[in-house]
Amino acid sequence: MKGGIQLIAVMLAFVLVFNIPSVLSQNQQYYNQINEPPYSVLSGEVGKRWDINDVTIVYLNGTFYNMGFGLGTLLKQEISSNKRAFENYYAEQGIYEKELIDLWNLQKPYIDQEVIDYIQGCADALELPFEDIACIWVAEGAAYIHKCSSFAAWGPATKDGKLIQMRSLEFPLDIQDPLTGHFVQDSPLLVICEPIDHVAFMYPTLAGYVVEDGINAQGIAVSNMWSPNNDQTVSGAPMGIRLFEALYSSHTAEEAIDIIANDRTFGYNFIVSDAKVPVGYAVETTAHKTYVGTWDDPVESLYPFWSIDSVVRRTNCFLAPDLASTQRDFYNPRALQYWLSLFTENPQTFPVNWNHYSALSKGIEANYGGLDVNLSMAMVQSVYVGGYNPMWKLILSTIKDGWSTWWQWVACPETGEFLITFAKGKTSAYYNQAFSLNFLETLEKKQPC
Repeated sequence: MKGGIQLIAVMLAFVLVFNIPSVLSQNQQYYNQINEPPYSVLSGEVGKRWDINDVTIVYLNGTFYNMGFGLGTLLKQEISSNKRAFENYYAEQGIYEKELIDLWNLQKPYIDQEVIDYIQGCADALELPFEDIACIWVAEGAAYIHKCSSFAAWGPATKDGKLIQMRSLEFPLDIQDPLTGHFVQDSPLLVICEPIDHVAFMYPTLAGYVVEDGINAQGIAVSNMWSPNNDQTVSGAPMGIRLFEALYSSHTAEEAIDIIANDRTFGYNFIVSDAKVPVGYAVETTAHKTYVGTWDDPVESLYPFWSIDSVVRRTNCFLAPDLASTQRDFYNPRALQYWLSLFTENPQTFPVNWNHYSALSKGIEANYGGLDVNLSMAMVQSVYVGGYNPMWKLILSTIKDGWSTWWQWVACPETGEFLITFAKGKTSAYYNQAFSLNFLETLEKKQPC
């Protein structure tokens, strides 16, 4: 990508006019897919597992220890393979187990006992030391490189007024088990948890990986996006753990925001929504600063950003000026100084993040009033192949293997509809077939619906 970014700067002088092809029709065939047998089922006291169309679904219930033990038991082979892959990947980044264990020990006082029990159960099932599993939960604070996008839309923005939320997770596609050659994204997973005395929830992940986003049975949806800044601390709870706690504890968006905005560490944007209201919020956090706002907050329309009625969305830069000052000297991410910095050894990527934001926003506007789960997925896939913004299309054309993406999902938390695409091998999620599931019906019937 480094060489590609320089090419972008060289071509800035040209006036670009692109005919952006839509992928709506060619992908529409995937969105009404019915997941029918035959599929394999593994069931027992520890939980249930289904393998359907290359996606694994697990259902877990009971105490958090029991759910963690079930997860490790049902996915022992996949977690073991991906554990080797992640260890190898982090070692290549100069991040080793001792460093991660030290980080865990610093952050453990900020972590709920439920999470510790979940990790302990998984470690016991795998017959591994607790720290071997705990390490991956804090590794995001050491690696800290991924890029993402998310939006929530409701009311006049959607087809039926119901709230929908989208999240795209960008991460490298070359994390590979050195023993088997298996890529981590080749073990896609949907985890459905029904804990005792807590809210039932579902999150997508890869075997052996952590919680990045999800929805719960109270109509709450949460997702995150890394956002670089110089206001950071390791004295707090890892982002993924705060998000996990929000999923099993929250009955309202305000409760979820309170959890993710406390014990902050590094820099993140979040989209948090409550389908019951319905309303979505953008949440920006650094170690010492926080912004929370919905679509009509003045921050959402600060130039060159703009507001969209009943929509909040984010990529990887802050909009609130107080937080933006921790990551960039010039508020406008399109400032000439940032484009010129593309020629330096360590280029700023704010113009890239801006064009990502712009493409996503224009895609929402182009489909405004008709957004539902299916159309939103098609729109997002179009964005990720260069739709809606000519400069964004140029940026993507300079990246050798595309904008590497682990998964993309769209959900209607009120109805339980959940549509997701996962990466496979070296192919990013937005090129692959979508998998559909109704979370609430699956929770009720204890089998995929």
